[in-house]
Amino acid sequence: MLTRTVIAAGLVAAGLAATPSAASAATAPETPERVCGAGYHRVQDGHRAMKTRDGKVLGHVYLMYDKSAGKNCVAAIKTAFRGTPTVTGASIEVRGGGRSEDVQRYRFYAETGHIDGSWKCVKYAGWTRTPDNRVEAWGGRGSWGNCRG
Repeated sequence: MLTRTVIAAGLVAAGLAATPSAASAATAPETPERVCGAGYHRVQDGHRAMKTRDGKVLGHVYLMYDKSAGKNCVAAIKTAFRGTPTVTGASIEVRGGGRSEDVQRYRFYAETGHIDGSWKCVKYAGWTRTPDNRVEAWGGRGSWGNCRG
């Protein structure tokens, strides 16, 4: 018993307490690059926090682009309620082109799939809800942007 107490005290003193933190969310295996796949990179003005009306962040949404394929992808990655199935979605709309959306009860993230968008403007969004389905967090860009391929 004394050994566990000493180890626990040492971990707390070192700042290594076993509590969830932003650092653990940042090191989650779900990155937008992994979610969208090889060749996809984050684009300028392609990241938004998914926030509730009162400003609480429940995740992040990323607009990704594969220049060689000319395709876009959106990844909505949860940072709250990770591992718990909650309604989570991602969408992208291409001006003069297609639209892709993915909404289900996911444990970690939603992803739109790959959609043609070379040299076309896009809008994107991501959202997630609390487990009781009462509060939604939303992020994205509702205006056209990233028009240069």
